[in-house]
Parts: sequence; C-alpha cells; structure tokens
Amino acid sequence: MSDPIPISLKEQTEWFHGSPQKLHTLLTGSTITPVKTLARAFSHKPEILSFEVAEKSSIGKRCCTIKHDGVKHGYLYRVMVEDPSIDIIQHPESNAAQGDEMLTTRPLKLEFLEELPLQQEYEYQEDM
Repeated sequence: MSDPIPISLKEQTEWFHGSPQKLHTLLTGSTITPVKTLARAFSHKPEILSFEVAEKSSIGKRCCTIKHDGVKHGYLYRVMVEDPSIDIIQHPESNAAQGDEMLTTRPLKLEFLEELPLQQEYEYQEDM
C-alpha cells in the first residue's frame, strides 16, 4: 500500500479544529489539522470522511474534494499552538498523510472563526 497523498503541500503554520460544540479550550488528545477545509468537514462529526487530491497543471492548482457523512451543524476554530514540537504529535491512528491530522498534547486555547451550516462536500485549492 502506498503512502497517503497529503491534502496540502504548504508549510504548516496555522492549526484548526472543527467541532459541533461551542468551545473555548481544546482538551489534550483532540484532533487538529493545518488544512482549514478539512477542519470544516470534521466539524460535522462524520463517521466516514474521504478526500480526493488532483494536481491540475493546466490551471496551476492542487485541488482536493472532501466528502463526509456528518449530520451536525459545526463550528471552526483556530488552535493557538505555541510550540508545535511540544503542543502536538502525529495522530497515531490517522489514515491521512503525515502532518494532515495531529493530536494535542495539552489543553490549548481556541479562537472562534465561523459557524458552519451542514455541508456534505468541501473543495480545497492551493497553488502548485
């Protein structure tokens, strides 16, 4: 089996968490991601989540479609990671590429970004 394809190739400088709950602090062991669109999909609390990544050189974009079976209204947060080498670790049970899904190692503050009505599919694009 080949390694999973990363959703984003950008340097990971910001971290996000999606939840169906209003939160102020993220607990130890919570899942976070540097891909804002992936956090949006996770906010709906899916049991199954899938994504497809395609590099479209004709338009110079890396495109990703994320689909899920979640049924809840969600909220998106920026996670206040102070030191990634201390605050987060790779999620040991993730099927995603290295760095796409991490776990917090201590409680971290959150910044509320947006409320998310239920949406079954999300699109993500970045320049190649």
